[in-house]
Parts: sequence; structure tokens; C-alpha cells
Amino acid sequence: MTKVKALDAEKERRLQDIVKYFTAKDFEQVVELGKKFTENFPNNGAGWNLLALGYKNTGNVEKAIRIFKAMIKSAPKTAMYHSNLGNAYAAIGKIRQGITSFKQALKLEPSAINATEALGIAYLELNKTGDAIKCFKRVIKLDPNNRDSLYYLANIYLTDRNWEKARRYLPKTSHRLSKSHHLECLLALEEKEEFFSKYQELSSEGVVDPLIGAVISHGEQLFEVPINNTFCNNSLDHIYLGRIGSEDGFSDELAQQLIDFHHSNKNDYRSQNLLKNGFQSSGNLFLLREPFVPELKLAIERQIERYRQNFQTSGQGFLTLWPEKYSLFGWIVSINSEGNLDAHMHKEGWLSGSFYLSLPETEAASDDGKIAFSLCGPRYPVGGTVFEKKVLDIKQRDICMFPSSIFHETIPFKGEKERISFAFDVIPDL
Repeated sequence: MTKVKALDAEKERRLQDIVKYFTAKDFEQVVELGKKFTENFPNNGAGWNLLALGYKNTGNVEKAIRIFKAMIKSAPKTAMYHSNLGNAYAAIGKIRQGITSFKQALKLEPSAINATEALGIAYLELNKTGDAIKCFKRVIKLDPNNRDSLYYLANIYLTDRNWEKARRYLPKTSHRLSKSHHLECLLALEEKEEFFSKYQELSSEGVVDPLIGAVISHGEQLFEVPINNTFCNNSLDHIYLGRIGSEDGFSDELAQQLIDFHHSNKNDYRSQNLLKNGFQSSGNLFLLREPFVPELKLAIERQIERYRQNFQTSGQGFLTLWPEKYSLFGWIVSINSEGNLDAHMHKEGWLSGSFYLSLPETEAASDDGKIAFSLCGPRYPVGGTVFEKKVLDIKQRDICMFPSSIFHETIPFKGEKERISFAFDVIPDL
């Protein structure tokens, strides 16, 4: 074997090693091997691409963006680099810059499925539903069995309460929440017998997620039949209120930096139909390289462990099946006078929480500005059922955590001071 062939073989072997770790989602190792590979083979685009993806998935998104920009400069007609840059922008809430990159990728490669789908997701963030539908239908035309675009399209119909149309799409996708959404459709259409039959089928298959937990909690009261909830029974009893003080490592100065970042317009705000007179940040704030992030992440991780210890003997599915690996996804919601956030739940999460950075001044006996919990899904039928609503008294620096299956909302308030909370989800790595 010649020296050149031996070098090529060595390069290919090392590249495949990085791919192997990337497939296994061992992104720390991807970064470690990627740095060494690009030092030895600085002109290899595949190595740089993997290194950038490793940085993105380990939270160093800004470094990933710098690499993708350099790659585009050296190979401007490579659609994948533009698409990957767009995904990096979207991850940290720079949605419009992401859209520009996705469009450039599609200009170079019109049939690029990943870029088309990512563009559709970005449009959803900005509430451009019509544009998003066009993207997802384009993907399905290119790949009729594409599970994600089929799922995203079904979700748009679910949001519009077009239950019949949604359930025509759901059986076509293998997305992990599609079966639970099918059960949701049966509940919304009040098809009682099929609802119980489907839940028995899903239970026997071991399907456990926050959405199925929410659907069963509502269905149990609507149909007045006791049902064992595989995610969490008596979920209102699993609400936890703690506190993150300066002594926990997250100072008042860092809290103010977090608020200032939200007001800075560095990232795009996410279009949020449930939010009235307020703003919600885009992207995952835990991925930012801002000074407040490490201490905030550490403080919240400690609180999550306290939550688990507090309910360690409850025996509920979401605790006994706690994900071995998970990611934290965080965002900020700010609400002004006479605003509120309507009832919703976090189907992609596992455990959800809110850390209160600023609260309006209200009368002691008033519920204004507080958080309220219920098992009542706002889009589901209620018949004559009266659902309990649990209102939690909260103060600045409090942290509230609860199973992601619970519907929750903020109560409108009046006053000059903003209501600002840092919300987060524990999301299983699947």
C-alpha cells in the first residue's frame, strides 16, 4: 500500500469513528475526536461538519456557527452547510437568520428534505402556519413515509381542533407521540369505547408520556370511570414549590442579566397564540454562552434532584421510569398588565418548572398573576364535569415544578411591574 493510500485509509477510519460516536449521541467524544481529526486533516469538510455538529449538541452553538460560516465561505454551494447553520441559529432562537440559511440551502438543493422540514418548523415558531404546511407537504411529496413531517402536519390540525383530519395522518407516522395523539382524538370526539380499548392497547405496549398522562387524567373525570394513569395518578398532588436564593449560587446580579438578555432583542421572540400581552423567547436558553447560564443550570439541576427525593416513594410512572439521560430546555415568558398565558401542558417534557424572576404587586387576597393548575384540557369536552383548579401562591425567587402532564395557566393581573418567569422542561433523550 502506498503512503497516500495508507493516509487515505487512516483518514477514513478516523472519520468513521467520529460518525460512530455521533450516531451513539456521544457528542463530547465527537468534539474530542473532531478536534484532533481537523488538526490532521484541515481540508476535510466532513470532519469540520461533524466537529461543528458536536459543538452544537454539547451547547457550544456559537462555536458551531463560526465553523459553519467558515465552511460556507470555503464551499458556498454546499447546501448541507447552509442547512446546518440554519439549525444552529434556530437552536438559540435566531429564527429569522435560520430561515435565511434554510432558504439558501433550498436554492442550492430544492429537494433537500432536512432543510425543507427545518424551514417548516421555523415558520411554526413565527406562527406562519400556511408556509409551514407547504413545507411539510413538500417533504411528504418527496418522501411519503417521512414520519416527522406527517407528525408536524397532524399537529397543525390538532391545534385547529380538526380531530378527524388529524387522525387520518397520525397512523401514517411512527413519531413517538403519534399514538398518544390518536388517543387524544378519541377523547376529543368522545368515542368512549374506542378510547378505553385504545388505552388498554397502549398500556400493554408500555407507552408512557406526558400527553397520555394528560389525556387519561381528563378522560377519567369526563367518563367518570377510574383509570390507572401510566404517567401519573393524582398529578395535582405532585406539584412542588421550592426556592432559589442567592445562597444557591444564582445571584441577584445574574438574575438581572437574564432579564436584561430577554429585553435585549438579541434573539427572536416566539409567536405564542396562548400568550396575551407578553413575550416568549425562542430557542433553548441553556445553549447560550451567556454568563448567567452555568449557575442557572446548576441551580435548577439541584432543584430537580430535590423534587425527585421529595416524591421518591410515590411510585408514579414518570418517577419510576425517570429517563436515564435527559436534556434541559429553557425559555423566558414575560407578561405585562392585563396579560396572561392560557392553559396548556408540555407534551415533549417529563418534568416542567417555572422560576419566578419578577412578579407584579398584587393584593394579599388576590390570585392575580399566580399560576393555576387543572386536569382539564382546554380543548377537550367537559360535559357536566366540574374540574378542580389549584392556585399556587408564588413569590419572587420561588421555583415551581410539576409533572409535564398537568395543564397550567397564569391568572391575569393589573399593574406596572412585569411578570417574568424562566420556564424549563426535563426532556428525555430518546
